[in-house]
Amino acid sequence: MERLRKFAAVMAAVAVVGGVAAGCSDSDSGEASTPVDATTIANTAVQTDSEGNTAAATTDAATDTAAATDTEGGSGEASGDAAAGKSTFEGVCQGCHNNGGQEAGVGPKLAGAGLTADFIQTRINEGMGAMPAGLVSGDDLENVTAYVLSIQ
Repeated sequence: MERLRKFAAVMAAVAVVGGVAAGCSDSDSGEASTPVDATTIANTAVQTDSEGNTAAATTDAATDTAAATDTEGGSGEASGDAAAGKSTFEGVCQGCHNNGGQEAGVGPKLAGAGLTADFIQTRINEGMGAMPAGLVSGDDLENVTAYVLSIQ
């Protein structure tokens, strides 16, 4: 029984040392670095208070960022189908933007936030914070944009 305890203790120590060594080793195959030509973008996420109401932005960063970013279909208007966009939204976006974007969840409440097509498409294309980039594209992007505009 004593040999089994010693063996278990040695194996646990080997596992810990191996984990520490792996975490501290130099690796050139996955190093994180910022590209030299990277653009810094201000956090322009729609913010909500504890009741889910949209809070006003404190700067013009949202306008500056949306205007400076190239988007697909960047006409400022959505050419998509809002009904199809609602269906896509329910499958892709509603996990974070609750009740069809009408309530805050992990993501902010989108309804009544005064969002533009350019801003919506930029946020979908580039992501921000917990929202990953490129969740939808092409016709789905246009349709989701039309839906989100319809709840403004």
